[in-house]
Amino acid sequence: MLRASHAALKKGGILVGYSIHLATPLTAGQSLRANDLGPSFVSGLEDPIGLAKEVGFVDITVKDVTPHFRRTCLAWIQAMVSMEGELKKGLDQGDYEDELQSKSDMLLGIEEGLLKRSLIICRRER
Repeated sequence: MLRASHAALKKGGILVGYSIHLATPLTAGQSLRANDLGPSFVSGLEDPIGLAKEVGFVDITVKDVTPHFRRTCLAWIQAMVSMEGELKKGLDQGDYEDELQSKSDMLLGIEEGLLKRSLIICRRER
């Protein structure tokens, strides 16, 4: 999120967004499991503040919203299960199964304390 947004944001501009990232500290084994359970881009995202600084952001605020996101994951899964028939009509069978597995994996990563969701607010300095 931060690297792609940096190029398009004018100097002094404010960036606000959410990021799923690795919890810290994790053992090497836990990091591997978190990478398996999280979205594909979660690897290497254990330090949102450091990443924001690296690409020229300042006045960085990171707020943990993992409990709220956990409820969102649960709601996604419950909605997908309850609307399975309707969703499968509009999606390929594999797409439905993949998405349900992805949401379930993220929820498991959160419940195991491996993944976090944060609100990030920062300003571009350079």
